Amino acid sequence: MPVASLQAEPPDKDTIVIRFEYKQSALFHKFTMETLDSVVRILLRDTTITLAIDGYAYKDEGSDTVCYYLSLNRALFIQTYILGRGVALTRINQIKAWGKTRQKYVNKDKNGLFVNCRAELRLVYPPPPKKKVFVDKDEDGIADDEDKCPDVFGLSDFEGCPDSGAIAVPFALADWALTSATYKVLDSIIILLGENPALTIAIDGHAHLAEGSYALCTRLSQERAIIVKNYLLSRMVNPSRILEINSYGISRPANIAKNPQQVLKNARAEIRLNGFRKATAEPKPEIPFIK
Repeated sequence: MPVASLQAEPPDKDTIVIRFEYKQSALFHKFTMETLDSVVRILLRDTTITLAIDGYAYKDEGSDTVCYYLSLNRALFIQTYILGRGVALTRINQIKAWGKTRQKYVNKDKNGLFVNCRAELRLVYPPPPKKKVFVDKDEDGIADDEDKCPDVFGLSDFEGCPDSGAIAVPFALADWALTSATYKVLDSIIILLGENPALTIAIDGHAHLAEGSYALCTRLSQERAIIVKNYLLSRMVNPSRILEINSYGISRPANIAKNPQQVLKNARAEIRLNGFRKATAEPKPEIPFIK
């Protein structure tokens, strides 16, 4: 249904204007029914949309009381038509009669119709879902509302918590050679294995992208895991106690690596002790170090 050409202001984009004959509250025009049918199709297609219907009258159509009931009947006529097309009554959330209090349009349109002899249908859409705010205090890439350890940098495999059963084996940046710090940790692991014959281990190699290209970091993590394994075997650790060797490249950082010290902590291998590995933020088990 075309809106009148003589307007005080353009209608809202979700408002449909239905015009009535002067002093009439029934609709007979085919184009008006087609407009209402288009509204019905929208309502039937999307059940989240509701409808508000406002009835209006022209100031010359009668007294205040007459205009009020005329505007009410216009709104009710449209409601009856829409309900008859299968729209549930609960989808119509407002019927309001304004009488002649809101003369929105001026005089007649180009066809000679009094445009204020009208009803307006307003499509009411549900509010859009609130945009989820991503909050990640520990900057581990896991949202706080899904992070079981929101204040500690962790891994998705452990629901945002660090691997509390992993013992870090340090390496020099961009290198996989054993150092004095590496020997110290590995020798402590050997003592622990000797004192606990039931313990088994897994060895993981890691690197950080600051150490070089992606390919180099992948190789670094592989070589770090292999050299740790070979050293343990050279110290008579039974091969059956090393359950697995993994290379994670840069995929499992130890921290956010905001400074050189943090980057260095990512240059590592990790030894996971069977029986200590669990997804909590509890302190790691104490490892005895050789003096």
